[in-house]
Amino acid sequence: MNLEALEKTIALFRSDPAKARKENVLEGEWNTKDSGAQFHADLVFESGKLSLEMDNPKAMGGEGLAPGPLQYCLFGMASCFAGTFMMVAAKQGVEIQRLKIRVENVVDMTRPLGISQNPLTDGVRIRLSVSSPASESVLQKIEEQSREQCPAVWCLTNPVPLSISLHREG
Repeated sequence: MNLEALEKTIALFRSDPAKARKENVLEGEWNTKDSGAQFHADLVFESGKLSLEMDNPKAMGGEGLAPGPLQYCLFGMASCFAGTFMMVAAKQGVEIQRLKIRVENVVDMTRPLGISQNPLTDGVRIRLSVSSPASESVLQKIEEQSREQCPAVWCLTNPVPLSISLHREG
């Protein structure tokens, strides 16, 4: 974790909170051909671009050729929480020798299939395995602060306004 860069960012955002706002955009396209993953998108970031594919499991009409959308959701949760945990630890001067994270949920697929109005999931569980010379109480405080600061946790535990617009091409 680059603490110098973090401290500069914190100072900048404190002096000019408007600079803390960042728009994220992702554009993707559904594959209407008979073969290949069902969806692809390019993720553009500071140092480059990464192409990702999604394919639903066979039971959901795909071929299972790539991770499904919920796997990407869990990856987003895991990577966001892990990054927040490591940032909080670094800012507090706590050495983390190893951090493993497991994110899991059980999904009731009857809702996406239009069969029921059952809740989609019973919740999301995060399990952290941490190797550190720090005490259990210090690590617990880092976990609690990470829970408060993690953007993915915030999005999962607070209503987020959603706007969808449809535009017909051609």
